[in-house]
Amino acid sequence: MKRKRKLIIGITGGIGSGKTLVSKLLSKRGFKVYYADLVAKKLYSEDKKLVKDLVKVFGKEIINFKGKVILPKLKEIIFANKKNYETINKLVHPAVINYLKKEIRKSRYDLVLVEAAVLFESGYNKSLDYIITVYSNKKNRIERLMIRDEASRSEINHLMKFQIDEKIKMEMSDFVIMNNKTIDDLKMQVEFMSKVLKALQN
Repeated sequence: MKRKRKLIIGITGGIGSGKTLVSKLLSKRGFKVYYADLVAKKLYSEDKKLVKDLVKVFGKEIINFKGKVILPKLKEIIFANKKNYETINKLVHPAVINYLKKEIRKSRYDLVLVEAAVLFESGYNKSLDYIITVYSNKKNRIERLMIRDEASRSEINHLMKFQIDEKIKMEMSDFVIMNNKTIDDLKMQVEFMSKVLKALQN
């Protein structure tokens, strides 16, 4: 019997865990990957209703003279406090999920991957068949982010406070990829994961 619907698999992990790298490695192996963060950025630029709702809550200082959202300014507001973080998520998450659902429906692939930092926080995990969490210890994540984003330790610790604890994410996931060693070790795990995904597909 042919499966009538697509398999949708989420990839998540804390900031600096390496989830985007894992997603890109799987993409190179022929899997279709949607990146929720890129979808959000696209919607900040193109979804007029979303932009209007954001301006209503956070004021006109978040948009430039062309009416486009100023992402650094928005990020600053989002992470200023928990209330702002939760408010923006209530506006952005439904728009992103709705967009992803439409794109996935149109996709010719039987199995698609969705990379999202806030998979559980957004409730999108309830729409998925399986979830992969990429785990890396806090020390490694902080070191990576200090290099990648040129951020300070205190800035990174502040951002981490807004995310669900990694151990809880792992408990709620079907698969865990450990990213605490070398890139070669990570590639071996991704290779194994790609075989698992192909088996699920068939």
